Amino acid sequence: MFGKKKKIKKINKKNSTELGQLFKKQLDEAKAQFEQLEFESQSEDGAVRVVITGTREIKSLSIVPELFSAKDEDFNALEVLIMLAVNDALRIVKAANMDLTDAVTKSFNEQLGA
Repeated sequence: MFGKKKKIKKINKKNSTELGQLFKKQLDEAKAQFEQLEFESQSEDGAVRVVITGTREIKSLSIVPELFSAKDEDFNALEVLIMLAVNDALRIVKAANMDLTDAVTKSFNEQLGA
C-alpha cells in the first residue's frame, strides 16, 4: 500500500527536516489512496444500506421498496434506520482512517529502524 520501503539513515539535526518531509509525503500518499476507498454499512435488518467514501461523503443510499408502502409511524423508524446506518458508516471510515495513520507511522518507524 505504501510502495517500496527505504532504509533511512540515523536521525541527526541535518536530516530531521528531510525525515519530516518524507513522513509527510508518505502520509499524503496514503491519504490520497484512502480517499478513493468506499465503506459500506447497513441496518441490522438490511432495509437501509449506505456507502460512504474515504472523504466522508455519501456515495449511495439504498432503502428496500417495502418501506415506502409503510404507515406513517414506520417512516419514523425509517429515519432512525437511515441515521444509524450513516453513523455506523462514518464510524467505520474514522476507524479505517486511524488504522491508516497507524500503519503509515509503523512503516515509517520501521524504515528508521525504530
